[in-house]
Amino acid sequence: MFKEIYKSKYWAVLLLTTVLGTACQQTESQNKKAQVTVQEAGVAKGNTRAEKILYRIQNPSKDYVLAVAHRGDWRYAPENSLLAIQHCIDLGIDIVEVDFRKTKDGHLVAMHDKTVDRTTNGKGKVSDMTLEEIKALRLKNSCGVRNSRQQVPTLKEVMVLCKGKIMVNLDKTEGETVREAFEVLKETGTVNQAIFKGNDPVAFMKEKYGSLMDSLIYFPKVWPHLENPEQFVTDFNQELSPIGYEMIFDQENSFVTEEIKRMNKQGITVLNCALWDDLVAGHTDERVLFDGPDASWGWLIDNGANAIMTDRCEELLSYLEKRGVRNL
Repeated sequence: MFKEIYKSKYWAVLLLTTVLGTACQQTESQNKKAQVTVQEAGVAKGNTRAEKILYRIQNPSKDYVLAVAHRGDWRYAPENSLLAIQHCIDLGIDIVEVDFRKTKDGHLVAMHDKTVDRTTNGKGKVSDMTLEEIKALRLKNSCGVRNSRQQVPTLKEVMVLCKGKIMVNLDKTEGETVREAFEVLKETGTVNQAIFKGNDPVAFMKEKYGSLMDSLIYFPKVWPHLENPEQFVTDFNQELSPIGYEMIFDQENSFVTEEIKRMNKQGITVLNCALWDDLVAGHTDERVLFDGPDASWGWLIDNGANAIMTDRCEELLSYLEKRGVRNL
């Protein structure tokens, strides 16, 4: 009798232990899954808008197309100016492309051309002028009107303005002033907000900058005139695994457009520049005016663009909203 009671209690305890153990394992598994979900959501949400944008660059999807402003919103304020950048932030642009040149005394300033002639009330090469001399100038607006109150900003001033708010695409630093720019990013705490880019082979970049390349967000630029664009992409994928590429094509059917499809499958962000014909085979901002946005920006999206650089910020944002691809 005792043995039977013992056996029944034993099996009852064993059954209860098994059930509790299974429940605990399931709960632990659910907790882990929940933690992963929370962590993933946390990354997706981020603490700042810049972090949300970076997450979208790292995890491209059809639900969200990044809007990239060319030289800031230069239709609103002088190109590459703080006000042009601030307006991009106010509009909700994801990435602002800004050009930088180095002054005679080693400072990086926001300037597209090698000279200050076109965009300021001064004359001369940026490389022949000191920062003090550059700061004495005043920017022109998009119509060339002189003597505004706006100065040429430094990279430091740009990154302080953009901190936590927007990603910055650094142009004209490619292969030349990467180290200097990176030091400014470290100083301002914005290393994860800046996109470097260039069309030099990965071997050149690694030889020149070594392990620094591993610390950069770097977008190689694929042009149709590269000697061997297929090898260029293969080498970068093997050596650096970029999270994005700037893809340039002058024909709708080319190696570059085929490579875009492969990048879509690999989860790599594709940036197209809808600025002039030979960058996107004619699917430009201007084409929007004649044939409508579907023939321009829509075509780029349908053919793999995750990010579009534009000179018409508000119009692009409006189109992306209507198309339902701004689900941040």
